[in-house]
Amino acid sequence: MLALGAMIAAAFADLRLDIALNDPADFISNWFARTGEMPAYGVLLLASAMLAKLLTRPWMRVGAGIACVGCGVYFGLYVARRFFLEDTFRTGCGVLWGAGFALTLLLAFRFISIPEHLRKPLLCMAVIGLAVCAAETGLVNLLKLLWGRTRFRDLDAAYTQFTAWYHPNGNTGDHSFPSGHTGSAGMSYLLMLLPFVSDFWRRHRRLAFWLAFCYTTTVAATRLIMGAHYLSDVAIGGTIAFTCVLIGVKTYETLAQRGKLRGN
Repeated sequence: MLALGAMIAAAFADLRLDIALNDPADFISNWFARTGEMPAYGVLLLASAMLAKLLTRPWMRVGAGIACVGCGVYFGLYVARRFFLEDTFRTGCGVLWGAGFALTLLLAFRFISIPEHLRKPLLCMAVIGLAVCAAETGLVNLLKLLWGRTRFRDLDAAYTQFTAWYHPNGNTGDHSFPSGHTGSAGMSYLLMLLPFVSDFWRRHRRLAFWLAFCYTTTVAATRLIMGAHYLSDVAIGGTIAFTCVLIGVKTYETLAQRGKLRGN
């Protein structure tokens, strides 16, 4: 309902809202421009490390470990682009830092003891987390290609390149709609899986949602302030993420109800 209301409002106020809010020098918005996508990277790293810990066959564990290191390198390059100022060593430092981070995570998981009754639930959560990330990223990037919408910060002084959200432009090379930052931030909604395996989160089930909602909404608002997206962009990006997570949560719930996640 929030997304529907936002899309209706955006049909009339997308451009005016960005004009009113635009402040590329805002410190908080710049910070979230650098860090807003980290929930997605966190899911990829934690889920692949969990698979390397819990999969039963050695070759599967090795494959998951290699995937975790690959995700770490991907994360390291992301951090390098956002925080390393010198271009000369940025790529190399990002690769080394990311690979080191992933290897440290894998080593730490080696020393974590997981009770037998949680092994299947956590394994299922890891697979769902990876699937949700893949679905969200695929849908967002597909829509970006189909819509080809120009970002607010790339518009000319007269805003002649602006198009409404309901007007797809095809593959123009512009990728404003929908917001990838907001979609990646929305991977924090996977916190809603925690009440299934944690007594603390079971007692604070609503907190899992509200933490993710507040974080994703904050990232979405800063994208408008930065001139990177419009209200409609962030509304759809967040909705895609939330919908993918809800499907993942329902899938887990269904498997649990059918007894598929019980120990042998």
